[in-house]
Amino acid sequence: MSKVQFSHARRVLDLACGTGLVTFDLSNSAKGHTTVVGLDPSRSMLQAVIRKKRISGRENSAEFVRATGEFLPFRNRTFEYVTVGLALRNFGDRSAVFRESSRVLVSHGCFLSVDFVFPEGPFLRRLYLFHIFHVLPALGRLVSTSWHRTLAYLANSIKMSSPPEEIRRLLLACGFRRACFEKITLGIVALVAGEK
Repeated sequence: MSKVQFSHARRVLDLACGTGLVTFDLSNSAKGHTTVVGLDPSRSMLQAVIRKKRISGRENSAEFVRATGEFLPFRNRTFEYVTVGLALRNFGDRSAVFRESSRVLVSHGCFLSVDFVFPEGPFLRRLYLFHIFHVLPALGRLVSTSWHRTLAYLANSIKMSSPPEEIRRLLLACGFRRACFEKITLGIVALVAGEK
């Protein structure tokens, strides 16, 4: 996400921002005139991210709003970019997210997502499944029960992820154009983009 150029962007929306990892990265890489808004439905997540921003003591233009991606509380044509970092698979109605993203994007604005996907090839897929369902939760158990639960949840959510080809088709069906995707990191992560 940090490789995206925001030189002409005034406003960027980061959906399902969680603890703000991607939001802060976007804000730090943006120009001074750019405002990055992190959005998440979880009150506890937003409290944590606002606390993190305050404790860091660094100048950061990131702002945070509590809402869902399916019902965005913003006017039409507000943002140049809408991003989702490692969370697209968690939305219950991705079509609604894409339609709302299109609504709040300016003309030629871009939707960008990076998320975990299943790799191609039976050997790599088996290795990947063993790693996320057995190795990661076992390592998490060594740290704490909460880490174990978190990593077990992550594995199950990745299992429900859609192929990037399907996300691309859904973007096109929701009115985006020039939708494309690229698999990286041995095919376990996919970048998907669409232009309004």
